Amino acid sequence: MDNLSDDLRALFNAPICPYCATLYDPEQYDEVDECARCSNCCRAYQVAAEHRPPQPHIPQDDPLSAAAQSDSLAQFRDEAGRVSKAMMRQTAGGSYQMYERWFTEALGPAIDKLDPVLRPQAITIASELGYIADT
Repeated sequence: MDNLSDDLRALFNAPICPYCATLYDPEQYDEVDECARCSNCCRAYQVAAEHRPPQPHIPQDDPLSAAAQSDSLAQFRDEAGRVSKAMMRQTAGGSYQMYERWFTEALGPAIDKLDPVLRPQAITIASELGYIADT
């Protein structure tokens, strides 16, 4: 009975999406924006510090500071959003595969301009919007 009580306590103390009441998934936490993204409605919301996943260790000899990396990725996220909206307008009425291909071609140069250390994170951000990473 104690296990059941502990499980229920953990379930009801876990954060939920304030928009659609979906249970928080720690894998959906975005370190760049410092918020969680709902796996159901895709909206961002704040999560208490005790529910956030541990931050990865950033080596001190990294050429880019943590603030510079965060700024670069935030700018990339904004640019990817603008490109995504532009490609949605251009491919309106077309297939999703056409959108993915055009979005990938349009966003490729922006990813290539980024520091090689940031590219995997940028590709993860872009993949959420339809970027095809294995081209």
